[in-house]
Amino acid sequence: MNILHYTIGLPPARRGGSVQYAYDLMRQQSRGNNVYALVCGDTLFRGDVCKVKKSGKDGDVKVYSLSNPLTPTLIYGVSSPAEQHRNVRIDYDNIRNFIVDNEIAVMHIHTLMGLHKDIVKFIKSLGVKIVYTTHDFHGICPHYNLINQNGDLCNEANGKVCALCNLHEPSDRFLRIANSHLYHLIKKSGIFKILSKPKAKTNAKTEDKSCDYSSDIISDEQIIEYDALLNYYREYFNLVDIFHFNSSQTKDVFQHFIPSARGYVIPVITSGIRDKRKNLTLKDTIVFGFIGSTNEYKGFSILKTVMKELYDNGHHNFKLRVYAGTTESIDPECPNIEYRPPYNYSEVSDVFYNLDCVVVPSKWYETFSLVTLEALGHGRPVIVSDHVGAKDVVRDYKEEYIFSSPDDLKNIITDILNFPKGLQYFNDLILSKEWPFSIEKHSDDIIRMYGQN
Repeated sequence: MNILHYTIGLPPARRGGSVQYAYDLMRQQSRGNNVYALVCGDTLFRGDVCKVKKSGKDGDVKVYSLSNPLTPTLIYGVSSPAEQHRNVRIDYDNIRNFIVDNEIAVMHIHTLMGLHKDIVKFIKSLGVKIVYTTHDFHGICPHYNLINQNGDLCNEANGKVCALCNLHEPSDRFLRIANSHLYHLIKKSGIFKILSKPKAKTNAKTEDKSCDYSSDIISDEQIIEYDALLNYYREYFNLVDIFHFNSSQTKDVFQHFIPSARGYVIPVITSGIRDKRKNLTLKDTIVFGFIGSTNEYKGFSILKTVMKELYDNGHHNFKLRVYAGTTESIDPECPNIEYRPPYNYSEVSDVFYNLDCVVVPSKWYETFSLVTLEALGHGRPVIVSDHVGAKDVVRDYKEEYIFSSPDDLKNIITDILNFPKGLQYFNDLILSKEWPFSIEKHSDDIIRMYGQN
């Protein structure tokens, strides 16, 4: 089969779970198929035309770049909605030749960022099946994570709501620089930072008295622009033949916003996640771990509050190690919370084997959570919020470790501190079950999915 994957970029220039997943899946699929990678080209200097350019090879994967792309929003929101679907001149002959000459049968899209809808529409018209993996909520939510400006989950999308939520996001110029090859080179050098995100106000306000916002006002024109962007994405999603939902939760969220979305739930995995399960040996101090960003939507503040309350209430037989890209330090409000510096992926097993339990307390509808799968793959128990897509996997082991409120989380951790052997029983469960996850099996599942209607 001849397969084209579109992703924002490849490692090491681009990082993140979705990038690594797409990369590992491509390389695995290339062991029996002809695989092509199309990546978002440079955004700093826009060209006159959008077309596909050959960019080399990565193993057996043939790599191409899309020139004159739209501007990826990365982890930010959208302050200039019209820029996200601006008109560009597309070289359709170039794209037709690329698709036809390489006999592409499936286009597997891992993000909408940078990729013009009209290109996908044209490729579909050539008889190519369009598949989309739901790594995040970009396209449904201009802020990608369905967390509004108050830090609450958002269950609606319209021009007014989105205009309020994205009022203070970085400019398109900022994003174009942040996506450029030049910035990546300077960032990699570690010499200095040339950009910092403008500090956004926590809230915004309209005349709607039901909203708890500050004094900012949005215009009718802004509302119209965001409505146009949301309509653009609805038309985009209508081009998708098969949605690859990475969890049942993600399927539910997508179908809430896009009722026509149809596809299959298949948990994701990367090549580094393998069966490395080991026995858990408990000591007097229970070591919990948090791995990821400390941004509000990741739920770290919930975990920190719970741990501080437990410490203040006399529970001192624990440590919380926080791996969040920070330097090494002790939390000034709770001496049992330790911040650790970043680790290389080659050290991941050392990190997990030195933890007794991992906590994933996300506030947003986390589409999956590779950290959860990584922990289980090392035999480590995991506590997850009911907003984490990987709860599907945790439920197969111990449903009691899925929480829906801070009080639930506090009760789970209190039970562990009072009866640590509960972690041992969880570890025994992990070890006793067959480990069904591998990039090889996952690739086969995805290939079979391509053949479905």
